[in-house]
Amino acid sequence: MSKIPCSVEILTRNSEKTLGRCLESIKDFDDIIVLDGNSTDKTREIAARYGARILKQYDIDEPNIQIKDYAEVRNKGLRLAKYDWFMFIDSDEYLSKEAAEEIRSITESQNPSADAFWQPRLYVLDGKIIKCATTYPNQQIRLFRRNGADGFIKPVHEKIKLKEGARMGILKNFEYVPIDPPEVLSRRWRRYLEAELKMVEGASRKKIVRLMVRHLLLFSLYAMRFLRNLIFCRGLRMPLRNEWARHSYSLRTAGRLIMLLFGYNQR
Repeated sequence: MSKIPCSVEILTRNSEKTLGRCLESIKDFDDIIVLDGNSTDKTREIAARYGARILKQYDIDEPNIQIKDYAEVRNKGLRLAKYDWFMFIDSDEYLSKEAAEEIRSITESQNPSADAFWQPRLYVLDGKIIKCATTYPNQQIRLFRRNGADGFIKPVHEKIKLKEGARMGILKNFEYVPIDPPEVLSRRWRRYLEAELKMVEGASRKKIVRLMVRHLLLFSLYAMRFLRNLIFCRGLRMPLRNEWARHSYSLRTAGRLIMLLFGYNQR
């Protein structure tokens, strides 16, 4: 069977524990781009076994480089892609076989139904699919045509900016997202918090208030969804510690922004 005419981008840094599973799920894609943060484990060796193009995230030799601007690194892969159809996936995630074949049918079509597609995602805990989580429905734009996009934006929680008029679709099949331990999630979200606060350094009072309100509303939304799931959702639940590790981020960020406002010298 021919390869899927689509470029796939993966960002890695010491990802040997999960990368093989990720690459196995996308092995039928013709162009796999691994942008590596100078890993010191077997990440690059695993990527090479799957025929990936392995490039540095930054043109320096320092080991274990942490990404400062995710959009900047994502855009590097976007520029290097061979195909107009582009997909990105994290090194600890993996596609279902059905999703890969659905993407094949889209990218091989002479008249695809959309220029970009939302990818539905499900969390996995110890090999079992989570049925109840406050972030459901969870979907992100992960597949799009490069000529229909302006590139990635936002240093943290990066996303693709589509061109005006781009047609949107939703994939039917899932991408799977294994759950990290709560302590790993907490460390990650603390890094995100500091990065987000750095983004508002020198910002106007209005912008800070707007961001604070956004985080408070987001936390309220997830709190209501948590109560909804307790009453109505049946099946394997996201562990409470994992839910808190994720959603306390919004609460802590809002708190730090409030502190910033109290110490803010209005111009």
